[in-house]
Amino acid sequence: MKLKLFSSTPGIFQMNLNVLLLFLFFIGTKTFAQSPELTIKGEEAEKVRMNKLFVNVKVVGNIAYTTAEMHFFNSGTHQMEAELIFPLPENVSVSRYAIDINGKLREAVPVNKNKGKQVFEAIEHRRVDPGLLEKVDGNNFKTRIYPLMPNGERTVVIGYEEELSAFDKDNLAYQLVSRFPKKLDNFEINISVLGTSTVPTVTENSGNEITFSKWNQAFQASIKKENYQPAEKIVLKIPIQQNIPSVLMQDVGGQHYFYGNTFIEDNKAAKKTPTSIGLIWDNSLSCQNRDLKKELNLLDAYFQKIKNTKVTLYFLNYTFDKQQEYIVSNGNWDVLKAVLEKTKYDGGTRFSQLKFTELDEYLFFTDGLSSLSENLLPKTKKSVYTITSSVSADFAFLNYSAMQTGGNFINLNQISNEIALDKLTNTNLNFLGIKENLTVTDLFPIEGTSVSGNFSFSGISLNPKNEITLLFGYNNEAVLERKISLDAAIQNTNDVNIEKLWAQKKIANLDFEYAKNADEIELLGKKYGIITKNTSLIVLENIRDYISYDIIPPAELRAEFDRIKKQEHDTNLAQQKSNWENIESYFNGLDIWWKQNIKYSAPKKPAKTKIKNAQESGNSLRRSTNIAAGFVSGVVLDQAGIPLPGVNIMVKGERTGTSTDFDGKFTIQAPTNSDLNISFIGFESTQVNVGRNNMVTIRLRENSNTLEEVVTVGYGTIKGDPDAILTIDEPIGAGPVLEVLEEDAVAAPKTDQVKFVAPVVARASEITEDNLKSKDVKADELQEVVVVGYATVKKSVVSYSSQVITSESISKNLDLSQTLRGKVAGADIKETASSLNYSVSDTLTFDFKNKDKVWNPDRLYLKALAKVPKEKQYDLYFELRKAQERNPSFYFDVAHFFYNQGDIKKALQVISNIADLGLENHQLYKTLTYTLRQWKDYDDALFTAKQIAKWRAHEPQSLRDYALTLEDTGKYQGAFDQLVKALEVNYYGEMDGQYEGVEDIILMDINRLITEHKGIKIDKLDKKYLVKMPVDIRVIMNWNLMDVDLDLHVIEPNGEECYYAHEKTQAGARFSKDFTEGYGPEQYLIRNAVKGKYQIKSNYFGETELTENGPATIMVEIYTTKAGKTSRALKTIQLGKVKENEILAEIVW
Repeated sequence: MKLKLFSSTPGIFQMNLNVLLLFLFFIGTKTFAQSPELTIKGEEAEKVRMNKLFVNVKVVGNIAYTTAEMHFFNSGTHQMEAELIFPLPENVSVSRYAIDINGKLREAVPVNKNKGKQVFEAIEHRRVDPGLLEKVDGNNFKTRIYPLMPNGERTVVIGYEEELSAFDKDNLAYQLVSRFPKKLDNFEINISVLGTSTVPTVTENSGNEITFSKWNQAFQASIKKENYQPAEKIVLKIPIQQNIPSVLMQDVGGQHYFYGNTFIEDNKAAKKTPTSIGLIWDNSLSCQNRDLKKELNLLDAYFQKIKNTKVTLYFLNYTFDKQQEYIVSNGNWDVLKAVLEKTKYDGGTRFSQLKFTELDEYLFFTDGLSSLSENLLPKTKKSVYTITSSVSADFAFLNYSAMQTGGNFINLNQISNEIALDKLTNTNLNFLGIKENLTVTDLFPIEGTSVSGNFSFSGISLNPKNEITLLFGYNNEAVLERKISLDAAIQNTNDVNIEKLWAQKKIANLDFEYAKNADEIELLGKKYGIITKNTSLIVLENIRDYISYDIIPPAELRAEFDRIKKQEHDTNLAQQKSNWENIESYFNGLDIWWKQNIKYSAPKKPAKTKIKNAQESGNSLRRSTNIAAGFVSGVVLDQAGIPLPGVNIMVKGERTGTSTDFDGKFTIQAPTNSDLNISFIGFESTQVNVGRNNMVTIRLRENSNTLEEVVTVGYGTIKGDPDAILTIDEPIGAGPVLEVLEEDAVAAPKTDQVKFVAPVVARASEITEDNLKSKDVKADELQEVVVVGYATVKKSVVSYSSQVITSESISKNLDLSQTLRGKVAGADIKETASSLNYSVSDTLTFDFKNKDKVWNPDRLYLKALAKVPKEKQYDLYFELRKAQERNPSFYFDVAHFFYNQGDIKKALQVISNIADLGLENHQLYKTLTYTLRQWKDYDDALFTAKQIAKWRAHEPQSLRDYALTLEDTGKYQGAFDQLVKALEVNYYGEMDGQYEGVEDIILMDINRLITEHKGIKIDKLDKKYLVKMPVDIRVIMNWNLMDVDLDLHVIEPNGEECYYAHEKTQAGARFSKDFTEGYGPEQYLIRNAVKGKYQIKSNYFGETELTENGPATIMVEIYTTKAGKTSRALKTIQLGKVKENEILAEIVW
């Protein structure tokens, strides 16, 4: 048995042709959220934008309240969905979210994060108006806005409170991110600062746009602009006042919440000067937009301070690589500085690769976002200083990591260079808690928190009057005490929500160890309406939705909600389902099919009297109950079994006719005993009598005298002799052959094998009169043009011979050279005396222009890479990336380019960028998981699959993917448990189109797993479902995008095609459910395979997905079993244009 996989990476020749098969997607995936980013999908994506922004800021003491009102306008003609990602400063979390419903703002309410996703997607499928705000990686927040109606506007309000930190010893700092990529129709900011007698100042922004004026007891400033593009973040310095009350209190339910603020005077203790420093520089893609100037200024000040040391530079992205050692002498570090200035940023991030040695200390410059491993640093006894200039960062992780090692966290966005240098050169002064006081509880921050300048604290006093003593010191030894008096009678306030401030402070400290404290964090988030890693804010359209999904509504709807709930109890709760409900019916279907044990025998040749002038070999007729009465369906193939598109099918004696589609298939209305006339230029015509049958497979024989020859010459990079030419004289199918594998061999593909492409069809509907070069050609005369290529491999040489085939309706006197002159799918068409010659050109145009938009990454970047020496390809990749940085397909294509050259390390580096293209983007992570599994990078695939399973815990497909990666890494019990869990998870009834049907596949997975791996504890599943059902061939096709309809097709050796509309074949195959909305998977099974070639294809049928994640990525799993031994091959490709067909693999049995 041989398995032939087809390439997902176009060769030099094919890339031009494949361009025509792709949609033009708007690639809006965000590389990293350094500023608010709006992502919309579709050809009208550019017509959706934020058109208005109104911001109000109120500062009371060291607490700032910010409210941003954002307006989004859709000037297009289609209904759209938008996704907004925005970062917030350190220790800030959103506590208000509102969205307009029927023209009126409705406040959001807290919900479990996973439940929020499920409810949003369930309601979204009803095409109504939900709103959802989630916290994603780092301190980034994501909201989805749906629907954005044509020429309509939606309003979103975000509100948050924050505790201001000290910018320097005299000022607090307030930061507002206000960088936007496009101009706003209206932009307005109003700032009010209370409780200070000194005017605030602006340290960043243009400075002269914001001026404060005194009004009553406050300073106020405002900006109002039209047609304005904010270009920078705004940072204010607010003078620290000694008359600010040190403590505020609030009585809630008999408990006295307090919030205090005090300034700790300079109490510096210089640390020992390091003689050796490890400088770890995060050069992953997500760090590309760091504030390099601030970071270099800090290093410059530090080296000037310590004068002499040795620095070992490490780069961290997908790998952790030691670069070089540098000597800093008398503060001079110019050589090292030049290296950092020229650093290239590439790849995802794996903190798991970090290793600490015996250097005196480490300076770790990073955003703290580990996209491909857990956010954990290895244990070390050395001090680690975590330093960031990124607006989007995991501040909690960076703070906790530094605290654990005795280092310091330095956020260059919020402190001056002077304070940052103090944190580097002096030993930490730490908060050590309070002197014992049993009447004070839940005090935050936690012990060990670094203290510098302004220090705030919050807790609960059981008594209205109390006293606490704050302790500060070094190495757990107190050197400073600060007594704080609590008196509710004097310090009580209603101006500030002290209880909520305490909750935010507690969540921030619990977040240091999120896994340990997740449940408590969720409870606090829900209680106080604060977004956390596991709590979101949601807005629903009407009261019935809140009732159905059992979500407490906002205050305006609460009375109505309680009234209806009291009357109806739980009778109107949304139906929740799990695949467990259907397992028995799916199992019974599998069991009955398998026990039939069908063994196929080829039918006898049909009598000659039944077929007139036909090729006797290959034609077959039969009955099917799946076809409506009075209709005949079939497929037309050539003698090699390749489908022929555009073949004319006519019912003899009638005017009824049709033509075959891209797959060579047709359906025609024809009475019993009809004769079908089959004609196709370049092939001998034939006639078939269908009798009482309604399914027919027809094979046509070439007629070499019909057409003149069209010669195609392609050039590519050949391993060995670059000038070698390959000869092709045998059909190999539609799609580029990448490799021929024996059993489950999945070694890296070689570069000296054939690269070829499928037929390209230009249909009449895609051709206009203006596009025709010849004035003698009429648009309505041209039905279709098909360029079909044939090829075989002869060692080190490749050449192509092709035919240009036109339908019979083209005038026989029409000069084909006139019709086809120009560019067809990127190939130059030139007229000669006796033929048309075409060769690959760099210009990708098509004179018969397609009216539809096509996704077109051009793939000229692959041609460019192939033309330069290998040692220059990686540098060229960076140049090419500038125009493709947000395009997931670019990284997919280039990674496969390097992989096909045998450079696995570089391929993994490039593909890992996909992890940094979106924050908690499960669909991009699926693409990455598929590729990593195919390339046998199972450890990284396990991490990405686990992340998806965490983000999408309600999806059976995500749990199945996770289970299979557990199996890949030898964790067989975990794999079994996750497969069972996939059958048990609950989802809402609106989503059964996405999830129901995967039982068929999971049952086969489970029984294969326990057969191949002994010792698995199977008590979690009823034993009646644990039945060995071995099959010869099993094919599963998965894809990464929700709401995309992809179809698996398997053409058996006898020409019969098994797919969703033809679920069972004469050979005994069985097909699973047709997934038209979810991620699949779809499965083909055959217990007793017959000899011959099985062709595995995909059909991109359609999509309703509303957000953008690049083209659909497919992973096909192929299991073959012989003599009790099962082998597996995986193949990952990306598709482009809807209706595109792709040959994925061939199995020769």
